[in-house]
Amino acid sequence: MNRMEQLNRQLLTQRSIQHRPGTRAQRNRAMTLWAMVVVVLLVATGCSAIPMHGSVGKSDPLAPRNNSVNVSLQQFSPVDGAAPESIIRGFIDSGTGISDDFQVARQYLTPALAQSWAPDKRTLVYQDTFAVAPAAQSGVFDLTLNAVSSVDATGVLTPAKAESTEMLSMKLVQVDGQWRISEVPDGVVIAEANFQTLYAPVSLFFYDPTFTYGVPDVRWLAGRTSRTATSIVKAILQGPAPYLQGAVVSAFPSGMALDRDSVPVNNGQAKVGLTAQQLLATSIEQRQQMNAQLLTTFQKSLNTITEVQFLADDRSVDMGGTGDDVSHMIVDNPVPPTQIALAQGDLVTFDGTKIGPIPGVSPVANLEPSAPAISYSGKNFAFLSGVGNQIFTVQANEAPLLTLAGVALTPPSFAPNGWLWSAAGDGSGLVMAIDPDDGGKLGTPVLLTVPWLVGQQVHTFRVSRDGTRALVISEANGVSKVSITGIFKTGELPKELTAPIRLLHSGTPSLGVWAGDSSVAVMNPSATEPVVIEVLDLAVPAVQMDELKGVQWLSAGSGVRNVHAQTASEFYTNAGNYWEVDAKELQQASFAG
Repeated sequence: MNRMEQLNRQLLTQRSIQHRPGTRAQRNRAMTLWAMVVVVLLVATGCSAIPMHGSVGKSDPLAPRNNSVNVSLQQFSPVDGAAPESIIRGFIDSGTGISDDFQVARQYLTPALAQSWAPDKRTLVYQDTFAVAPAAQSGVFDLTLNAVSSVDATGVLTPAKAESTEMLSMKLVQVDGQWRISEVPDGVVIAEANFQTLYAPVSLFFYDPTFTYGVPDVRWLAGRTSRTATSIVKAILQGPAPYLQGAVVSAFPSGMALDRDSVPVNNGQAKVGLTAQQLLATSIEQRQQMNAQLLTTFQKSLNTITEVQFLADDRSVDMGGTGDDVSHMIVDNPVPPTQIALAQGDLVTFDGTKIGPIPGVSPVANLEPSAPAISYSGKNFAFLSGVGNQIFTVQANEAPLLTLAGVALTPPSFAPNGWLWSAAGDGSGLVMAIDPDDGGKLGTPVLLTVPWLVGQQVHTFRVSRDGTRALVISEANGVSKVSITGIFKTGELPKELTAPIRLLHSGTPSLGVWAGDSSVAVMNPSATEPVVIEVLDLAVPAVQMDELKGVQWLSAGSGVRNVHAQTASEFYTNAGNYWEVDAKELQQASFAG
């Protein structure tokens, strides 16, 4: 009879006499037994919170947990006489030791390598299990695994291609009669389930060049520890991810660093000690912008921080008075509710309930318009004409103007600053932009040849709602790519597009729109077949919406629930678990952008 059965039997005995007169000692003894059962149950429940054995299955990435509680998984030191494969497996399993700088993992290494090994250089995430096999060279073993993703030293995650494998080599030698790893690449290898437990996506916010909009830069950090605030500050001080460099700016001067490796948080206030000389050299305005940038990041990632205090040599710095406050970052810039669309071959507006003409805009049906676009101001309109090699713009009380010309142009896209963008779909890598509202004088378009788009048939080019990035959907040899690139500008003049970051997707999408500050909705249109709209995000798993037959166009406000599917004649809104018709005889409705 185990301890639990003994307790249950004693409790049943107590219950059988509970209505009989009893002494105080008997009553106290019963209460003690109840307390013991509660303790046993709590311990049993706690032991099942983090399974330490069993197979690792694939699961969706977890949403960030807004707390500062340490979460760790147990690691085991090497045992005497362990074989090389056992040493390798023990080392890999110890890759969860982020809370103590991987002290157990270092025990599997030779003393020299334990000092030089840099676990934070790379995190390789694998699925299910891995195989270890001896290599041709004596003492070398090859580790083969199913790669899911990798995270670089800055926290930027890159998904692996579907069903891809990766091989790592390790060399082992004997140290005092025990096998130890003498050569291994920097970084850790971690199972997908453990990665989801220990790491979390955090949106760092940087400014657009006008210091108006907040641009999210998603990083995967050790988000389950009390050092999350420190990791966030260090990541911001290191600057934006490669695909955003040149497209966004930071209020923090280049080279500024923490004066110590800690950002304590007390009663909702984060005390950020920075290198004194650089901090004191900043202006009040710049400190206010630094505060807005960091506080926005904290509040979007941690609900425990409501205030930031900057320190120089442990002393607070002057942040100015109330008249020195700078504007808050505009995050997830909202789009106006009115969409532009086509009805009976002409431009119309749609406010969600009724379709109406555009005041002052003459009929353009003779130009065979398609893929209409509207500026954020609501004053400028653009559309593809005919077979799609020309883009016209039009304003109230003015005749349509031929604005851009090229081969197989993508649907026009307005940036928040009013510039109009499109890309050629002929594999030339040509992207063009123009300011159609330059005092009435339509200037010469800016032409950019983008190396990574050469040879790609571009189907979609959409500027983000902060004007710093673009969604690009391209295809070559039947393979679709969904990319986000940064827009590098000098003033308002576009100069180049940065090397992109890829978004993992299903199928072969060709059409897409922004659905938020870090999410996009994509699909492969079809006039006759069922179509699935997929919402992709840098921070959370893809969401596939209910399929709908004959979807040829889509538009999006903010979020999954504001994604609209459009057939040849019907405009649908997502109503939970089904699509609901909101309008008929409406084609290609589009929000600003």
